[in-house]
Amino acid sequence: MNNSALHVIFVLWINVMLNSLPLRIISTYVELLIGAIISQSGHITDALLAVGHQKHFTTYYWLIEHAKWSWLKVVRQLAQLIISVFPRAEWNLIIDDFICPRSSKQAPEVKYHKEHSQKPNRSQYIWGQQWVALGISLTWGKMSVCLPLLLRLHKYVGNRTKITTGLTLIRALLQLFRQTGEERIRCLVDAWYMKATFILPLLQRGIQVIGQVRCDTALFSKAHQVSTTSRTKGRPRKYAKQFTAEVVNRLAIHQAVLDIYGGPKQVLYRSARCLARFLKGRSVMAVWCQLPNQTKWSLILSTDLSLTPERIIKLYARRWKIEPMFNEIKHGYGVAQAWEQTSHNVHRWVSMLCVAYSLTRMLSLLAGAKQDETLIPFIPWRSNKAITAGIIRQGLQLFFRRYGFKRLWDQKSKKLKL
Repeated sequence: MNNSALHVIFVLWINVMLNSLPLRIISTYVELLIGAIISQSGHITDALLAVGHQKHFTTYYWLIEHAKWSWLKVVRQLAQLIISVFPRAEWNLIIDDFICPRSSKQAPEVKYHKEHSQKPNRSQYIWGQQWVALGISLTWGKMSVCLPLLLRLHKYVGNRTKITTGLTLIRALLQLFRQTGEERIRCLVDAWYMKATFILPLLQRGIQVIGQVRCDTALFSKAHQVSTTSRTKGRPRKYAKQFTAEVVNRLAIHQAVLDIYGGPKQVLYRSARCLARFLKGRSVMAVWCQLPNQTKWSLILSTDLSLTPERIIKLYARRWKIEPMFNEIKHGYGVAQAWEQTSHNVHRWVSMLCVAYSLTRMLSLLAGAKQDETLIPFIPWRSNKAITAGIIRQGLQLFFRRYGFKRLWDQKSKKLKL
């Protein structure tokens, strides 16, 4: 990849990330970060060998184990960088979790977990670590990706659940997305997180939620009008007519061609505004949709009543972008192989791997949109193909292996310079 504009942008982004770190550890952090980008392994030793480390190995050990720096501040700096590079009035956050299999009994926060992938060569329950991830959905041009903002190792102590962990991740970065106070923030989740204990706290903070629920979820047309003159025995009714299967089948079916899940698809859907009993009678927009390859209907609920049914289906389809992101950070950037003896240390190293992935993904968005010819990598045999993050990463690998960290690092200004 022979393109100096992308290299300049990438170096500037790394220098911006360094504003959240103490001056004493900046050069060591940058070396590890570049090593995480070049190497395709989650082991720190591989990252050091790939970048050609300039210091003794105890220096990098001290950075991860004992140095005074906050990985949460680094994540917040990454979020501010994303906001400045891709500004918009609507932000779509994604909450989901994944499992990293482990064989050791001494790994931090390991436990038996239910394996939902249902692979024939894997047990139904596996021993591993469970990560709860907060991602952000970004669209630039015709490309749509998900970037990992914050990953947290779920601890099975006290009354903590994945729901409380997900709420903690959102609270940590929520104020960064409210620059003017007029931004609209949504959270896209799957069926497991569609619970009142997760949705109601987000609604109190002004965050709308879109997610899939079971088709037999108790939905009602409106609140029941209680008469003050004629009262019967027992508790007064709270809801009126329920949306049963027969009532849903009588709703009008609409047809639309939507660009979701990788291409245009013909979607059938029904929609209605109703009250959700599990949300204590909150008004929601219910959309029953069916894709061409499905035989059953799926039910999507949105607490944002201003959205159209087609818009709700498109937004929920973006939630799936977090699944390929999990695959890339686990196997392409080594989160599945990341190993440290304590939970604090593994959070530090995994945060560096996520920053490495996010920076290369952001470069692929700028180049993949092809809005500026100076940002398009010069690859004649792929001029008509999509510019992926893998191509960007290969170009960065060639760039850093050619010049090296020592030639790019300015000791006086404590920054990278071309």
